[in-house]
Amino acid sequence: MNILDSVKNLTKDNGAVKSLRDLLVLTNFVDESLEQFFTFVQNVQNGQKLGWTGEMEDVGWAGAPCNPTYKDVTVQAAEKTWDIGQWSVPLKWCYEDFMNTIAEYALKTGTDIGDLTSTEIMDVIIYPALDLAIKRMFWRFIWFGDKEAQNVSTGQITDGVDVELFKPCNGFWKQLFAIGAANTGQRVNIAANSEASTAAQLSGIKTANVAIGIFDSLLENADPRIAAMEGAAIYCTKSLGDALTKDLKREYKEILTWEQIFKGLDVTEYNGVMVYRVSIWDRFIQKYQNNGTKLNLPHRAIYGSPKQLFVGSPANQIISDLEIWFNQDERVTKAYSAGRLGCLIGEDNLFQLAY
Repeated sequence: MNILDSVKNLTKDNGAVKSLRDLLVLTNFVDESLEQFFTFVQNVQNGQKLGWTGEMEDVGWAGAPCNPTYKDVTVQAAEKTWDIGQWSVPLKWCYEDFMNTIAEYALKTGTDIGDLTSTEIMDVIIYPALDLAIKRMFWRFIWFGDKEAQNVSTGQITDGVDVELFKPCNGFWKQLFAIGAANTGQRVNIAANSEASTAAQLSGIKTANVAIGIFDSLLENADPRIAAMEGAAIYCTKSLGDALTKDLKREYKEILTWEQIFKGLDVTEYNGVMVYRVSIWDRFIQKYQNNGTKLNLPHRAIYGSPKQLFVGSPANQIISDLEIWFNQDERVTKAYSAGRLGCLIGEDNLFQLAY
């Protein structure tokens, strides 16, 4: 349901609400802070390289003779290429869409009736909803982006959802799944994801010792360098975090306490490692990766550092300015924002995955 359809549900002359500011805001999910989960790189151009150097080969040999033999050694180096895609948000609203609704009270009068700027319609209804939608747009691009996205008959996107919503760039999940497929040692298999129905998937993860086994395997099989990295943590779907909480209580009578560090994000500690529940992943999987029978990998986790998850843009900020204006020729109010964006995984072997 879009903004206009929602407003049309509000009865005019209902005898109670005389101002849009009197309306109660429907309860929204509170999203996690976007920047908590990656490193932003400014002024990046398409095709530009992201490179880094690593360790030198082993040195130090037995003996110290005269006229020693000098050896060549190498230093590890690698690079990846930025693939920057374009996105845009072109929107428009006509005042006639608000006639015979409660929002009619907020329209300007006379010649200016078509101008929705500086009205309660814009300030109370449209702008707050649009601001939230744009923030969630970036969550969708960065984590679920897929330049080859297709609906469930040939892909993973829920039927009826526009696949163009995912195509500006290849997001982190697509790249991480490719890493897991190329190196099975970096993947912990979650059997519940393969169940035949959504109900079975959601119940399967709650089986005794399943969640504990997943988290233990993540930590035991990971590259030891991950633990020493700044910000290293396990980031998981809420379904998986909740299953761990239930598992520990049932098997060991241990109460896993989740602390809300700010609205929408809670964290706990497991075996000395910080664990973050990322509930927006669950909501996106349920909404965008649902074939009507089951969900696409509803339980997921990453053990790694945001310092190895890069989001790049030619601009110096990730969210572009939003322009809102009244078009006098067309007599409609328009909004527009656009930008360019790309995602890159740093060193492939510095992530341990569960899905």
